[in-house]
Formats: sequence, C-alpha cells, structure tokens
Amino acid sequence: MDRWIFLIPLLPFLGFLVNGLLGRRLSDRAVAIIGCAAPAGAFAVAVAAFAQVLQGESSTHSLSQELWTWIEAGKLKVSFALTIDRLSGIMCLVVTGVGSLIHVYSTGYMKGDSGYARFFAYLNLFMAAMLVLVTADNIVLMFLGWEGVGLCSYLLIGFWYKGLANCSAGIKAFVVNRIGDLGFLLGIFAIWAAFGTFEFKAINDAAGSAEGAAFWICLLLFIGACGKSAQIPLYVWLPDAMAGPTPVSALIHAATMVTSGVYLLARLGPLFDAAPGVLAIVATIGALTALLAALIAFSQNDIKKVLAYSTVSQLGYMFLAAGMGAYSVAIFHLVTHAFFKALLFLGAGAVIHSLHHEQDMRQMGGLRHRLPWTFALFLIGALALSGFPLTAGFFSKDEILHVAHSGLGTVDGRTILWIIGLITALFTAFYTFRQVALVFLGSYRGAPEPQAAEESAALGLELEKVEESPLSMRVPLLALAGLSLAGGFLAIPHFLGLEIPEDGKLAGLIIGGIVSLAGIGAALAIYLRFPSILERFLSSPPGKRIYRLSTKKFYVDDIYQALIVRPLNSLAELSFYVVDRLIIDILLVHGSSFAVGAIGHLLRRLQDGRTPTYAAWFLLGAIVVLGMTLWMAGG
Repeated sequence: MDRWIFLIPLLPFLGFLVNGLLGRRLSDRAVAIIGCAAPAGAFAVAVAAFAQVLQGESSTHSLSQELWTWIEAGKLKVSFALTIDRLSGIMCLVVTGVGSLIHVYSTGYMKGDSGYARFFAYLNLFMAAMLVLVTADNIVLMFLGWEGVGLCSYLLIGFWYKGLANCSAGIKAFVVNRIGDLGFLLGIFAIWAAFGTFEFKAINDAAGSAEGAAFWICLLLFIGACGKSAQIPLYVWLPDAMAGPTPVSALIHAATMVTSGVYLLARLGPLFDAAPGVLAIVATIGALTALLAALIAFSQNDIKKVLAYSTVSQLGYMFLAAGMGAYSVAIFHLVTHAFFKALLFLGAGAVIHSLHHEQDMRQMGGLRHRLPWTFALFLIGALALSGFPLTAGFFSKDEILHVAHSGLGTVDGRTILWIIGLITALFTAFYTFRQVALVFLGSYRGAPEPQAAEESAALGLELEKVEESPLSMRVPLLALAGLSLAGGFLAIPHFLGLEIPEDGKLAGLIIGGIVSLAGIGAALAIYLRFPSILERFLSSPPGKRIYRLSTKKFYVDDIYQALIVRPLNSLAELSFYVVDRLIIDILLVHGSSFAVGAIGHLLRRLQDGRTPTYAAWFLLGAIVVLGMTLWMAGG
C-alpha cells in the first residue's frame, strides 16, 4: 500500500486539472462526476491505507513514500515525502470523507451557476492542498499545503467576484492569514537552526534537547496556527468568509483549512510539550476565543454568521485541549465538529436555497412545516453542537472540559479555564437553539405564510413556493446526521494512545448534560414562550450595553480599522500622491518631457535660418574664445 499513498492528494489535483482546463467544454454532469469522483477516490485509498496502518504491531506504525528530492543545497535536503500514521490517517479520512459529501451536495446547490466547472476545480484543488498538508513527512512540505489552502480560500471565498463584498472578504482572509503565515515561516527557520532537520519524527525525537529554543519555536508556530484556525487576534477573517458559496463555508469550517492549526499542534506535540509556557498561552487564548466568539454569536441574524462564530468558538475549545497537552482530545473534537458543523452549514445552505438566497433569520420562522427533512437533520446538528447527551458533540466537548478540570497533560489544570469552558458550553446551547427557534419554529416572518396563500392572492401578492432541496443535497445531510449522532463513540483519544483518568468523569458528564439542557431550554422558552423577558433585558441599560458590544463584535474590527487599516490606507494614499503623482508623474515623467521640450524649443530658435542670427552667435563665440585665450595667457 505504501506505493499508492501519493494517490490521496493526486486524485483531487487531477480533478482540478481536468475541470480547470477542460471544464468549459464538458457538460455540467461530466464536471460533477469528475469533481465528486476525485475526492471519493482519495477517500477509498485513504481507507485502505488506514486499514493497513491499523494492522501494524504498534500504535506508532506508519506508511511512508518518498516521491522525489524537492530541495537540495549543501546540508539542506527536503524530500517530497508522504506519511500515513494514525493521526494523519484520521485527518485524511475526515478531509476526504466529509469533503466528498460536500462535493455531492454542491452538485445540486451550484446547479445553473455560470462558474460551475471553475467551482469544482477550485474545490478539488482545495482538497489536494489540504491532503498535502496532513500527509506531509516534513514541515516544509506541510507549508506548501498550508499556503495552498490559503490560496484556495481566497479563490473560493471570492468565487462570486462580481460582488465587491465577496472580493473584500477573500482579500481579508488572504491578508490576515499571511500575518500568521509569517510566524509559521519564521518558526520553520528556527527549527532548522535548532535541529538541522525539517522531518517531523526527527524534530519530535530531539525536542527534549532543545528546551531553550522550543519556547520561541513553538510561539512562532502558534502564531501561524492562530491565523489558520482563527484564534484571537487573527480570527476576524473567518466570519467574513461566509461571502463564498455555502459548500465552501462548510468545507472551510468543517474539514479543511481551519483545522490546520490544531493539526500542527498535534503533529508537533512533543515539541510543544517541551515549551509549557507556550502551552499555557495556547490554552488561555483558546478559552478566551471560545468565550468571545460565543458572546458575538448571540446577536447575529445571518444564519451563516451564527455558524461562523460557532466555528471560531469550537476551535477555541480545541486549542484549550491542545494547550492542556491533550492533543488527542483536540483531534477528537476536531473530528466530531467536522461532522456536525458540515451538517449545520449544509442544512443552512438548504434553507437558503429554498428561500431563494435569503440569509436573514428575522425573515424566516415556521419552516419546519415546509422543510421537514431539513428541519430534522438541522436539529440533529444543533443538538450535537449544543452538547446534548449521547450526541457526538457531547462526548468530545466533555473530554475537553474533563482534561481542563483534571489537569491532564503537560499544563496543570486551571479551574478558571474549566469555568470559561463550561460557561461557553451554556452559551453555545443557547445561541444554537436561538437559531433553531428563529429559523424553524414559531411563525413565518418573511413573505406571507404558505397557509395564507388565498389571502395573499386577494391582496395581489405573489407567494414563492418554499420546498425541500433536491435529493443530491439531502443525501449528504443524512450521512452527516448519522455521524453527528454516532461519532462520539469513536473513542479517538484512546485510539491515539491517550489514557484519560476516570476520576470525576461521570460528574463531568452529568454537569455537561445539565448545562446543555439548560441552554437549550432557556433559548426555546425565551424565543417561543416568553419573548417579553428578552425585550425587557434588551431595553435595560446593562442589556443595551451587552447587546451593543455583541453586535459590534466587541469593536475588534473597529480597533483593527483604527490601528492598522486606516493608517496603512493613509500611508498608501500619501505614497500615491507624493511618490507616484508628484515625484514620478510630475517631476520625473512630465518634468523630463518638459525639459526636453524646452531644450528643443531653444535649439530651434538657434537655427532660424537668418544671417544676422548666425553672425551674432559667431561674434559671441569669437569673444568667448578670445576671452579664454587672454585669461589663460595671463595666468
């Protein structure tokens, strides 16, 4: 099986080439088949490779394949080599499995779009880059995939490039990620200086001997992880990424790009263990990100924006676990999150598709009657995200809270981090079922309700029919719903070799279940039975301040605008007018042309064809020559 590993990233890349080069000449059906077959084929190879890894005698058994020497200069040698072990194998299965379902969903969602072939080409390239990232044997090759997903995110977020907001969102994602990538690149340089190698195994084996350098290396790598996985202060790009098509949002938020930072920490776990100070920073940033994003999600009215901030919050949970040294638990939540978040995004896409691209939840309500399948499947995803007992999110989130409370791993348990995680879990359940209530329950608040069709016709109003999405969009939802229910029983932490103490685990499960039920119950009660409670709270001075902070996203974007964006724009404007317009255009370009013209005009005056003019110049020249002769003779 070793010799076939290369097919995992290659097949999606071939799909990109075929649809990218020949897509305009192919039918939409052919484009869809190629686009879906590529990740499905990669999934099949990943399953076979992973099965062989499991047959190994130890948990560290892996498959490797060196394709060629990529870079070689002196002692520096970087191979294009791929590795499948238990960690990368799990990631490959998630990326290709969930990614394949998103591709199938896209065949219905993007039907009729003028950029159909281009969309699938970009989507395939995105998956190919992500698979290079997770299967890379060394950190330089990982960086290639890392930058690849960054490029593809720009292309996909700004896919509908005729809209200025879409282009701006794509640029924002690209620029913010470049900030984090600079830290990652500097970390790679520091790794070479400290270890003289880029291979993950060699770095992890030698991590204990470089405790002094480990702090700065890990801090730089963490900056890169913050960019890709949207942690404070580099999270601002991810909510704006909703400008792209909904399948793109699902792929970015669930199975690919945003998981890169978590995977980086897990892949270099022994190195981060050698830098407990950095792990403390990782845990703290993760907890604060989880709480901040949850507070912002409260006030969002765009159905996709709620899920976007939810992703930021759940990534914070993963970083909290990684910061505690429980990398396997972080990967566990990464996997379950991929299931239910993809389900929620695709479910939201089904709602948007049925409502003819309406995304404002204030214009929805009562859709459970018109979209029963979508409602049931979305509800499963919402329960999993809320940590409802026995769903996938319940088990993985509880593991994170458990390790935070028990102090499992390198970093000692911090009660404050556990409390923040618990409060965030309560908020998550609340805003998730606020979304369920606003979209599916209650009464329809947009166009006239379907039941009032006759009254609407009497008023001369044309009522658009709301109906379920096509089968191609519902089948992936069914598969993801099953995974969102059963995914919590995968026991990935134990599978990856982490022994979790059982002390206090039952109590944690009970507390987690109570918190989830409390958040769900509070949201349904307030938004369906007692809306006056919310109205009174929002009309009170504290409520107004809290709501304003939430709607303004705690002014983080405003701070960025004031401290970075506007000064840079002013500097660019100054440079444009001073350097470009004044110095280059006026002084150099126009000035030089004026000088040449003036000199030419003067020389033309000297050659006017008149004898007196020539005689005068002759006399002047003779006087000058005579003067110079006398001056030299006198000297």
